[in-house]
Amino acid sequence: MKHLIFFIYVVSVVFLASPLFAVDYGAVFNGQFTMQGNDETETSGSITLAPWLAMPLGDGDFYLSAGVHADYSDTLIFVPELFRLELSLHLLDSLSLRAGRIPWQDTSHFTAKGNFDGIDLIFDMGTIRFGAAVLYTGLLYKETAEINTSPGDPKDYNIEFDWAEFADSYFAPRRVVTSLYGEFPGWPYERGHVYAGLLAQFDLSDAEEKYHSQYLLLRHSLVYKTVDFVIAGAVQLENTEYEGLRTAYALSAEAGIQGPGTLSDRFSLGLRWASGDGPHMAAFFPLIREAQGTVLKPHFSGIMVIRANYQALLFPTFSAQLGGRYLLRTDSSTFSDPDLTDDSYLLGAEIDGSLLWIPFSDLSVSLAGGIFLPQTGGAMNSDAPVRWTISLGTIFSF
Repeated sequence: MKHLIFFIYVVSVVFLASPLFAVDYGAVFNGQFTMQGNDETETSGSITLAPWLAMPLGDGDFYLSAGVHADYSDTLIFVPELFRLELSLHLLDSLSLRAGRIPWQDTSHFTAKGNFDGIDLIFDMGTIRFGAAVLYTGLLYKETAEINTSPGDPKDYNIEFDWAEFADSYFAPRRVVTSLYGEFPGWPYERGHVYAGLLAQFDLSDAEEKYHSQYLLLRHSLVYKTVDFVIAGAVQLENTEYEGLRTAYALSAEAGIQGPGTLSDRFSLGLRWASGDGPHMAAFFPLIREAQGTVLKPHFSGIMVIRANYQALLFPTFSAQLGGRYLLRTDSSTFSDPDLTDDSYLLGAEIDGSLLWIPFSDLSVSLAGGIFLPQTGGAMNSDAPVRWTISLGTIFSF
């Protein structure tokens, strides 16, 4: 960590002292405290300090953000992380390039998203945009990257970070990701917006049988007056030695409506479905491990979620959200939990809510929580306890 702090200090001094660069700089402080439990209560917390600097470079921009997490669960650990290192260049009027550690997400918005190391080339024709990306995951911090572990990978990614075993406890699963994608506004009608993409992930793990997969991704959005609608889908191809060529599928849809009057509010209904393992299809396997619930947190594989949500801006600086979801399995093997005892696919209902206060543009305070009710489904133990979680967070930038 001393080397990381020294590097940030040297870079900051060099750029700030140079008259050739107009440097903007600051830092972001993020604190999160969480309590969760059923029969017993567990507490955890995290504090992140992320200094950053940004500066123009002719026909481009440079952005650097690096810092440290102080995470507490059973023990207190300090973890360094390079959050973002991005060089953006305008090569031509219609051609731009991003390189370094960059934020990126695929066309579907549920297969790959987060920070990645690599390049993203964008060709903007005005009405149509095309892009190509080549990305790598093996240098990211595993806890924030949330990269899915490939089947058969012998490495244990659940072990806690340890400075003495840095290489074995820090890095995310190794993947190379390639993608070609396009954006087509005004299609197939004036208010429509279509996104299409191809994505391939190549497994560089130590698994005896590598898990490579390819995806066809589509998303369509529509906004008409107070109504908005988004639907996205994915078709995955996987080819393994034992199973041969198999397909998997995923679907996400959401419809929302803005409320009338002066209160800025929105009500939405949504559905997410990912195929499970079966005789005619495989379990959908996204690149990322994205939790599909607030309390019960299955990943988007072999899972279906039906959700209703209401959010409102009650005051200029204060907003609230209340939602409910019902979780189901789409197979009997992909999702595992200590309380699962039945072949029923009904996991149960979950209720969640949050409050957000932003008194100033550079300060926010949030309170969020939820409860999961296992007795509203048939897959859990008959005496499975109610699960709950509550978290308090703050973000301060300066």
